[in-house]
Amino acid sequence: MYRRVFLFGLLTLCFVLAAVQNSQGQTGKTEAPIVRIGAVASSPSTVVVFQDLTRYLNRRDFPADFVLYSNYDALVAALDRGEVEIAWNTPLAHAQYHVKRQCASQTLVMRDVDRAVRSVLLVRADSGIESLSDLVGKRLILGSAEAAEATVLPLHYLSKGGLKLDSVELIRLDKEVDFRGNPCASPEHVLAALREGRGEAGIVTEDLWKHVQNSSQEAAPVKALWTSPEFSHCVFTAASSFDGDLAKRFTELMLNMDAKDPETAEIMRLEGTSKWLPGSPDGFQDLVDALQE
Repeated sequence: MYRRVFLFGLLTLCFVLAAVQNSQGQTGKTEAPIVRIGAVASSPSTVVVFQDLTRYLNRRDFPADFVLYSNYDALVAALDRGEVEIAWNTPLAHAQYHVKRQCASQTLVMRDVDRAVRSVLLVRADSGIESLSDLVGKRLILGSAEAAEATVLPLHYLSKGGLKLDSVELIRLDKEVDFRGNPCASPEHVLAALREGRGEAGIVTEDLWKHVQNSSQEAAPVKALWTSPEFSHCVFTAASSFDGDLAKRFTELMLNMDAKDPETAEIMRLEGTSKWLPGSPDGFQDLVDALQE
């Protein structure tokens, strides 16, 4: 009797194995794992962007889903724990993750507007400031502490240029909010504070300064004194251990997006880009150095 039971069990196992092999033979491959993409829910449009993005990827045999976080500290921690495989990061978040992982990560894709970004030091025309050395004893207005271009990098570059930061009074707008609780630390807020006389100098983005110069609004009483070296901005980050073939495929699909294609036009419009570019660690090295110092 025991022999019959054993033979019956063995026969059942053979049928199960045959069914599995047949199923795999019909599909030709096992199901690919889902790549989770993390981002910060900075605005309602973030949901639209990543819904459309994952839909675009899934239609091209790149199984993907997205997870939203409330802030970049949470996103960096999630990427570090492996809760997501790819993260849409600010430059500071990318550099923080890179340093956290012993300077090992992958810079996958960035927008065309994320290359060659620069910060500008503006001064009031009536401040008497003509050189960086004239900033000693003056007030320098800074914006968001989470924006590398507003604080970390400009201070790093100015210090490398010989300015002693403890000789300048730093006016930080980072903790200020309006009556609705919205932060007041954007480059526009810095420019407004500078014009109001809260300081003699302030750091803004080069894009904002160009806009001011090209607009019909009154640009005085400020002028540009110094422009930073170029650096990179937002980027899709992955762990150094992330599968190389998946990283390459994700990059290819992102680079294939067309701003005129209805399927991807809204993604690119909301992200303010006309095309995606391959990421490079070079544009983040100064920021990494600043964090390590």
